Amino acid sequence: MPRIRLTQTGEMIVLIGNFIIAAYAWSGNIQNEMDARYVEQSSLTNLFTEHKFWGWTGLLLIFVAISAIFYFQFQAWEQEDQEE
Repeated sequence: MPRIRLTQTGEMIVLIGNFIIAAYAWSGNIQNEMDARYVEQSSLTNLFTEHKFWGWTGLLLIFVAISAIFYFQFQAWEQEDQEE
């Protein structure tokens, strides 16, 4: 009896292994097909690759604007602390 169970268990393990291998190969083919047809359509990516000057100028402008907001906000807080 134990030999029969071991044989059936071994066959089941082989069957599951074959299923996993087939599923992996099938899903890999789908991934390759998806990758082959994918084209990036991002305006932000195009801004830094095709129009480098305007991309970096815009990034610098955003940095300066955020820095100015922080600077003037800290100045307002310091002024309020000095008034108290």
